[in-house]
Amino acid sequence: MSEKFEKALRDIAKSKHEGHDQFIKRFEKWGQEFEQKIKEFEKMNGQFLKDIEGNIGYINSWFGKKGKQMERIFRNFKS
Repeated sequence: MSEKFEKALRDIAKSKHEGHDQFIKRFEKWGQEFEQKIKEFEKMNGQFLKDIEGNIGYINSWFGKKGKQMERIFRNFKS
């Protein structure tokens, strides 16, 4: 009887260990995939910022010119 009990305990321990190993492997795989997605996102974000960087300068310049034009218009109305 004790041999059957010991064997059952060993089987349970082995099963738990195998389940634990499967969980660790899945978690590590998820972590690697997650890191890859983060790298892809950072790359996309960097490219987006590069793409709009020149446009931001243009937009700021355009608004600057329009702001100066509005100042001149309001100065003429005040006079």
